[in-house]
Amino acid sequence: MAKYDVRVRYTFEGTYKVVAEDRDEAERMIAEDCGLVLGGNIHTTRDDDEVTDWRFGSHPDMQILSVRERDGKGKVRYTSMCFSDRIEELRKDIIEAIRQLLDAHGLKKITFTDNEEDPVWIIWFDDNAEPYECYVTGIEVTDKNIVVLATIKDSMEEVFCQGPFELGASNIDWLNQMYEAVRLQLENTDGNS
Repeated sequence: MAKYDVRVRYTFEGTYKVVAEDRDEAERMIAEDCGLVLGGNIHTTRDDDEVTDWRFGSHPDMQILSVRERDGKGKVRYTSMCFSDRIEELRKDIIEAIRQLLDAHGLKKITFTDNEEDPVWIIWFDDNAEPYECYVTGIEVTDKNIVVLATIKDSMEEVFCQGPFELGASNIDWLNQMYEAVRLQLENTDGNS
């Protein structure tokens, strides 16, 4: 028999309902005055009229982060890191955040109107696996996925990427930039209304 150190992360996910002046205050209220202690309950030190409710599942999601094998002397012989599941979960979280932003504005897709200033860049591959540098011109969300609309930098040809198998719709750095672009455009739209 061998000894192993198995590093695990338990994640509880839920929603607090808060009454606040703006997004920053709502975020600060939760960060500073709400929490969970292992063996305890989810709690808040805020008044009932500030944090009106919360809903969290009672069973956490579990992720195995690493597995280390120890030899008979207690030294680590082998470490296995587990990233693919965490990356896939993060990809899904970012796509869901984009979906929620669009849904909050009654949209299923968005076209970026001010792409010249600071576009989101991706790499798109054609059927022959040739890479092309593209800038994102829009995003459409479906029930299970995301479609990234882009324009090839050199030819100005319009293309699209669908996740999770195309890099332009699956790379988490690019998805995060797309999320920020959606958020900024929707905030600017709200501010100009």
